[in-house]
Amino acid sequence: MVLQISLVDLKKENRRRGKELKYKESRWIYDPYNVYVDEHRILTVVTGNYKTVAKWIKEVQNTAPNSKHGFIFVTICVERDPDMSGHHWEIKDGEDYPYDLLQVCTGSHCLLYRLPFPKYDDDPIPKAMKDFFADPRVMVIGMKMRRIMNRLDADFDIKFANPVDINILAELGLQRHDLDLRHYDLNRLSMTILGKYWDVIRPEKPVAWFPQEARWWRDTMNPEKIKYATVDPYLCFMVSSKILDGMDDTWYPEDFEDFLDKKKKKKSKSKNKRKKKF
Repeated sequence: MVLQISLVDLKKENRRRGKELKYKESRWIYDPYNVYVDEHRILTVVTGNYKTVAKWIKEVQNTAPNSKHGFIFVTICVERDPDMSGHHWEIKDGEDYPYDLLQVCTGSHCLLYRLPFPKYDDDPIPKAMKDFFADPRVMVIGMKMRRIMNRLDADFDIKFANPVDINILAELGLQRHDLDLRHYDLNRLSMTILGKYWDVIRPEKPVAWFPQEARWWRDTMNPEKIKYATVDPYLCFMVSSKILDGMDDTWYPEDFEDFLDKKKKKKSKSKNKRKKKF
């Protein structure tokens, strides 16, 4: 048994019902969707607009803590658009490419933020978003979190007060030493913690983000892409919520370095190498 995922385009739905809402006003530019994971509805907002992102973030920040430990926690995922790789010809390692999409989830709401192109910085990261992630009352949970935070800091100056790697949270929270939780992918982690029916069948081939010959910053994202871009941070949220609910107050606050992968040590080249004798 697998999760059933479906999507409703709210703009099309409102037109069908005779409700023409102004989604493309000069102040608010976004595409709203209802994404259903089985019977659970997630209101997903897709946007690259500064004011829309700021408004969404402020609404989350003004909510009551969603954890029994007294903090607000959100989950994030990031993605790179394969079609944008040609714009980063000067960067040799693909892992150093800037992210193109930032997904933030609060359980029933999801933001898919189409990140600005760092080279041009035509629509900078909203201050509200930077302040939110840097807020000591906010915990941000994701997979491979150290890599994400380093890249977002380098490209967009986004810093996190309380970053947590979900695999390490699972390892410390569950204390299941018989399982290699640190190396589980999201699907396996979800099925282990939430149950076997929390399985997601993803497309075998990569889903195109936009129609062919589309302009990335203007065209509507492929609905199929939106479905899976919503599901991933939602699964992260449900897994994290389950783990946090089972942990007592003795673990928080901790040194958050303990909730991240260890930094990789760079190999230092010795200055006193022996010269080869010929």
